[in-house]
Amino acid sequence: MKPFSPALRRTLSPTLPLMAALLLTPAFASVAADNSQAVAKAVANVQTLLKAPFHQAELEQDKSRLPVKMVQFLNITPGMTVMDLGAGGGYSTEILSAAVGDKGTVYAQNNHHLEQMASGKIIQQLYSRIEAGKLDNVKAEIWEMDAIPLHNQLDLVFWGNNIHDYYHSIGEQGTLAILKNVYAALKPGATFAVVDHIGTAGNDNAKLHRIQPELIKAVLEKAGFVDAETSDIYHNAADSHELSVFDKQIFGHTDRYFIKVKKP
Repeated sequence: MKPFSPALRRTLSPTLPLMAALLLTPAFASVAADNSQAVAKAVANVQTLLKAPFHQAELEQDKSRLPVKMVQFLNITPGMTVMDLGAGGGYSTEILSAAVGDKGTVYAQNNHHLEQMASGKIIQQLYSRIEAGKLDNVKAEIWEMDAIPLHNQLDLVFWGNNIHDYYHSIGEQGTLAILKNVYAALKPGATFAVVDHIGTAGNDNAKLHRIQPELIKAVLEKAGFVDAETSDIYHNAADSHELSVFDKQIFGHTDRYFIKVKKP
């Protein structure tokens, strides 16, 4: 962002104390408290899910994915309309479904390629998960990554452990096309979150199924997103970044980059 011009700075200066005072008013404090309470409700919903009988097969994933901390970092609240981009078998879909509650909506997006992978077994995992958990607020959709037919409708899009595959196969420009489509689907002020396995420059990250964080951040900025924030909840200093994410020494415990950005 360019610095303010001297003239604009002089114009704004008298208003800054007023703005600061407004932020301390009971109304602003009340809004912050309401949001905190709403996030706490989403967290409580997720904690209930984690104890549900149909979720017990996911306990190892829970240890790795840290769903409560994820929901807290993303400020998810009940009633939101969100998308699990590249939902796969639907682990994150299930978490998001609980977080937004029965008044929210989750789009579980997969593309035609994923639909056919493993003879359809992956997509069937998603459908079975929706049925077992009675996830009535989930809409499973087969849409191409760069052809999501939504416009200014989503409060949040989450993309988990998958951007590396696209970046390494279709390059920055192809990935940018996906991100611009996501941008269009989000409401102004909405959040886009990406998590993926960290790679190091000089390594064959395509083979290792990793990606350099700076590449993710750069392409997000080129797509028009702003206000980047990162979380270290998935940091693992024991990960050398030299092994494939599927190597049994590190599988499920990789060092991951977690970033959220905003649509202005």
